[in-house]
Amino acid sequence: MITKTPDTETTALILAGDGYQLTIAPEAEERKQMLLAAASGITRVRTNDESGDAHFQSRRLARLAIEVEKSRKLVKEPVNRIGKLIDQAAKEFIAEIEAEQTRINGLIGAHASEVARLKAIAEAEERRAFEFARAAREAAEESGRISDVVAYKQAIADKLAASDEVASTKVADGVRFAWDFDIENITDVYRAEPMFVFMEIKRAPVLMWLKEMAAADEDVVGRAALLGIFAFKKPVVSSR
Repeated sequence: MITKTPDTETTALILAGDGYQLTIAPEAEERKQMLLAAASGITRVRTNDESGDAHFQSRRLARLAIEVEKSRKLVKEPVNRIGKLIDQAAKEFIAEIEAEQTRINGLIGAHASEVARLKAIAEAEERRAFEFARAAREAAEESGRISDVVAYKQAIADKLAASDEVASTKVADGVRFAWDFDIENITDVYRAEPMFVFMEIKRAPVLMWLKEMAAADEDVVGRAALLGIFAFKKPVVSSR
């Protein structure tokens, strides 16, 4: 038996570091408001001229968004680098702890599985003892012979012993058995229960296929429909 000593809490941090201050340039905020004010004047597009004006404002907004994205990546890069260093330090520190926890949990799990196996054997023995005791009682009641009565009493004793064995075979505290599974054939699973399988169309290959058919002057809509795909053209607004 190992002497158990309680863990003591401490306010000291295992990992320590400083924060990171972020500011947005006043000029950028002013430019943002100016662009939003100009864009708010676009309320309808009914002619090509109005479409041209709307496109001009859309490009201005897109340019600012692109500049912000570039700035975001530039500012975030050193933070990401520090974040990776922090993650790596924590991972290396905890690696031995997790490995030892996994090893101990494996021992606990193996013991629990063995206890469950023994309990199943004891329960089966208890059921057999119960059936034998019931048959012995019926025989003793029917014949009245001393030998049958003695056999019945012995069967009762065996039944009680088997019940005691079941009661004494318990899984340790802190351990429970939860259902889990492995997939043997995902195709069979999908055919039987489609809701159990996550499916997602690969858009890039499909779009490439549609473009190739269009370039070859084929019936894009008709060919796609044969596969259960509704192909159509949609307007794409350029931000350049």
